[in-house]
Amino acid sequence: MHKKISELQSAELRFRALLNKRDDINEQAAVIRSDRDSLSEKKRELQDQMNVARDRRDELVKKMRIHKAKRDDFQAKAKELIEFKKSLKGKQAGSLKEEIRAQEAEVRMLDLRQQTVPLTIPKERELLEIIKSKSAEVQRLKKVLLEQDKIEREVKDLDSSINALFRQADKEHAEVVKFSEEQHKAHEEASALYKEVASLAATANKKHAEFMKLREEANAAHDKASEMRDKIIGIRKEKRMERMEEMKAIRDVNISARKALDDKVKKDKAADDALAMLLKKGKIQIS
Repeated sequence: MHKKISELQSAELRFRALLNKRDDINEQAAVIRSDRDSLSEKKRELQDQMNVARDRRDELVKKMRIHKAKRDDFQAKAKELIEFKKSLKGKQAGSLKEEIRAQEAEVRMLDLRQQTVPLTIPKERELLEIIKSKSAEVQRLKKVLLEQDKIEREVKDLDSSINALFRQADKEHAEVVKFSEEQHKAHEEASALYKEVASLAATANKKHAEFMKLREEANAAHDKASEMRDKIIGIRKEKRMERMEEMKAIRDVNISARKALDDKVKKDKAADDALAMLLKKGKIQIS
């Protein structure tokens, strides 16, 4: 019995030690879990900030591209007008007017000669043909002059349009530069936040791994404690059975003793009764 009690005490001590170990590990795991959760919460907060920065960057990039497209469109239109302006280049209106005046003066002189100088009929016909040709040339040049005036007006309008287009292009380019700088800042902010998020995620993952390891250790200690509890229950059950057997044996001894005693008392009483009966009948005399 002493051996069993020692074994029970050892098992109970081992059981309590395993429970204490499990509780200590759970406390450590709780601290690490709290650290992990704090890191995860901080990571989520930074992720939200990073997403805001990324969304702002993407929106700025969209605006930048819109203004860039407008700038490129204005510049392309201005270049087209420049090329069209080059195609309109021809005689200068000033020199053309002088030529017309010179041609008209020559026609007048020829008219005056035809009217004042006696000529033969062939010579006069020849002169009239020259006058007719010169007059036609003057009319042609006047039409060219009208076209040139129109072209000059168009060129002036083109210059105004070209300048306006370039002004618009410069304005759009300024917007492109502004949004480019802003999106670059937003990108740098998002990148910095991403690095911080990645660092927090790595630390949180490490904490989670430590937590899982401690939980496994706590579970292992709990399982061993459960095994030890089952062992203690078995020992106690065995001891209880032993006590019950001992009590039964004592009870049986007591019953046997009482029965033997009762039998002796009964025998003694029967003997006394028989003796009394014999005495009463006189069959036995006491001298």
